[in-house]
Formats: sequence, C-alpha cells, structure tokens
Amino acid sequence: MDDIQNRTDIELLVNNFYERVHNEPNLAPVFEMPAEHWNIHITRVVNFWENWLFQTGSYNGGMMWVHLQANEKHPLTTERFEQWLALWFLTTDSLFAGEKADFVKSKALEIGQIMNAKFNA
Repeated sequence: MDDIQNRTDIELLVNNFYERVHNEPNLAPVFEMPAEHWNIHITRVVNFWENWLFQTGSYNGGMMWVHLQANEKHPLTTERFEQWLALWFLTTDSLFAGEKADFVKSKALEIGQIMNAKFNA
C-alpha cells in the first residue's frame, strides 16, 4: 500500500471518510448541510490536510469556529469524537500506509483531543 502522495490522494481519503460518516446514525446529523455548503466543506477539509502534508498554503483557518457552530446544533460529545477518530483511522489505514498516513492519524488525534477538551470539559 502506498503513502499519501498528493491532493488526489487526500481527496480520496476525505471522500471515503465522509462516506463512512454519513452511514453512522450518531455522526451523520452533524454533517447534514445543503449541497453547496457540503462542497465548500469538502474543499476546506482537503485544503486543511493538503496544507499540513505539503505546506501549500491552501487553508485559511477558522476550524474552531466551524466546529463551535456545529456543536450548537449537534453536541460534539466525547462519544462522537471517538467515533469520528475511529472512522478516520479506519479509512486512512484502508487506503494508505506510511509516514504521511501516520501523520494524518496523529494530527487528527491531537485535534480531536483538543476539541473534545474544549467542548466536554
């Protein structure tokens, strides 16, 4: 299995991940949004990971604000964070192996822990 090598790989990872998310009754409601917002969301998530992996400058921030808004509609509980992380790890491991794949898992864990602490302290 190859490692994550480019934006196309990140798009594959993100799209496969959200396909899994949408099949989870506990997570799907958090990510329900109009199609035009969904496309913006996916692009931002891909940009986020592309910037972390390849320092492209393609991500402009604002991640915490978006999650604060989501938390108001659907509380981002510890259970949801754990499920989200498990799906991210599962999806990553099913598609890629290597340094960059390990990085996106460790960075997601770090971000998830920080957000969970803020929302569920």
